[in-house]
Order: sequence, then structure tokens, then C-alpha cells
Amino acid sequence: MDGGIGATKRSDANTLLDVRDTLDTDHPLFDPQSKTFTSDDSAGIDAVPLRSAFTVVAFQNDSEENFIVETDGSVGGLVVNSSDTAGAACFAADSGDYDFAVATERNWSMTVGQPFAPPEEIRTPSVSASGDGHAVVGPVELAETTTFTGEHESDGGNFVVEVYNEDASGGTPDEVVFNQIGEFSGETRASPAGISWIEVEADGVWRLEIE
Repeated sequence: MDGGIGATKRSDANTLLDVRDTLDTDHPLFDPQSKTFTSDDSAGIDAVPLRSAFTVVAFQNDSEENFIVETDGSVGGLVVNSSDTAGAACFAADSGDYDFAVATERNWSMTVGQPFAPPEEIRTPSVSASGDGHAVVGPVELAETTTFTGEHESDGGNFVVEVYNEDASGGTPDEVVFNQIGEFSGETRASPAGISWIEVEADGVWRLEIE
């Protein structure tokens, strides 16, 4: 995506940012209102206020069992169900207060925030990302039609790639790009135009290219 005269400056990075990489900065998840919670067992978290916007849950978990997070608000349901020791997931929240229920057996931390990335952090295609397990990557400014190429190394686990605009609401992603089981390599075209983040739910090593 080329910028003309007076265009907003974007990052020239050719790889997407893992949103967890923002946790040790002054603005975790690019949200000064983000909140971090910790415990050594299952716990309930009450009345977290959220705007109508894309919402990230970034977590770290010491348990060998799945780390499970459910939310109860105007948009509710399962947010995280992962065996990863660290990762991120997301949902498109409507405005209101949200309760979270965390199920695990060991020490954990969880940061909840609603990213609105500064212009200089926003990437433009062509860009790529890779990882092992659950992640939220971005931010990227997408055109009307975008080509996604995905690879997943797994004996039978899920590979789901969803795109959320930063102002997404209503509980659902703007685009489901891939929804596969097991080892996969393929390409598709989608049209989730705008400044976006991408959720990858994977049970193995994955790679994503956006052009």
C-alpha cells in the first residue's frame, strides 16, 4: 500500500508485531487503560469496563493443563482455551462491564486491553508473521482485497486465522481467513479493509504471509 503526499507515516517493518511484545512497554497492548490480573489458582474478575472495540487477552500460565478464560458481558463466551504457557486471544467487545472467569491450577497473569496502535507502529503489506501456538499479531493496514498465505505444522490440531478491525464490535471477527484441521498450506483472498489485528489459533508451528 503506497502512501501519497500527506499520507500518514506507517512502519516500514516487514514482519507483524506479536501483541505480547508490548507488555513490557509504557503502554501494554497500546492501551493506557489496560489492566493486568494475577493469581495462583482459578479466579473470577469482576466488572472490567470495555469500550465497543477489539479486545485482547494476553496471558502467561505455569500450569500443564489448559488455561481457560470465559467472559460474561454484552458479548460473552469462551475467550481462551489453550495449552500454551504464553499467548494471546481476542474478541470484539460491545461497550459495558465484563466479568472474567479464569480456570487453571498454577500461577498465571492476564492483561486485558483494547489496542489502538500509533500510526508509526502500523504495518502495510507485504508482511509476514510466524509462531507456535496462539497469538495476536499486527497491526496492519489492509486494502479492499488482500491475499493471505498460511502454513501449519500439526498432526491434527486446529489452525484458525481471523481478522479484526481495531473498532470491531458485536462479538465476531471481520473475516475468517482460515479454519483448518491438521497440517495445512494454502492461499485465500479476503477483503477486511482497514487497520486490523489478526488472531491465530494454532496447535503447532505456523506461518502467515499477507500481500
